[in-house]
Amino acid sequence: MLSLILPIYNEYDNLNKNFDIIYRAARKLGKFEIILAEDGSSDGSPEFIKSRGRLSGVRILTSPKRLGRGGAIKNAVSIARGEVIGYMDIDLAVPIKYLPRAVRLIEDGEKFVTGSRYIKDSRIDRKFDRLFQSVSYNAILKLVFNSRVNDHQCGFKFWSSGFIKRIIPEIKDRHWFFDTELIIKSEREGIRVYELPVEWKEQSSTKVRLSDIFYFLKSIIRLKTGAYR
Repeated sequence: MLSLILPIYNEYDNLNKNFDIIYRAARKLGKFEIILAEDGSSDGSPEFIKSRGRLSGVRILTSPKRLGRGGAIKNAVSIARGEVIGYMDIDLAVPIKYLPRAVRLIEDGEKFVTGSRYIKDSRIDRKFDRLFQSVSYNAILKLVFNSRVNDHQCGFKFWSSGFIKRIIPEIKDRHWFFDTELIIKSEREGIRVYELPVEWKEQSSTKVRLSDIFYFLKSIIRLKTGAYR
């Protein structure tokens, strides 16, 4: 069984455009559930989610206040019932065609599969400034933590149930650093993080703010020094 988590914060336009595509793709894979992890949205997302809650295999998990992306995913993992658990961004920056491949890799024995934009056979369409920031961030992580992973932040990750339910209570960050912390702690345990090369197209014009840069740098220092324990 597949448990597919869709983290949602003010995603009405993307839900309206992509939810039915994702639902049909998950249904083709056999037994499944889609967990709509709504995180205190203020647009039309809650209403859209309610309209899809009657569909077979759809579960709704809502929060009246913001938990953060990582917090919403953690809550969804805690109630997931599938042997394969994963999440993907609702904007489909990673095309839906990669979903069956990721699920098969977990079924074949991988514990952790992540989409990767920076390895052979991947393709990326992104503005130069955002690309530079992302590549620099990953280079810092490889230097500081000796990480073997080339792309820590891609919003397309899948796990075996036994692995993720055991390790996710140890993950402290509840926002954007969640993905990085999960990968670094997995590597520290000797878990192979399988990087699946994907096509990825930037879907948002959002700029990285100075406060975001400080947040990531602070998070790296806290993880390196053990302050997250």
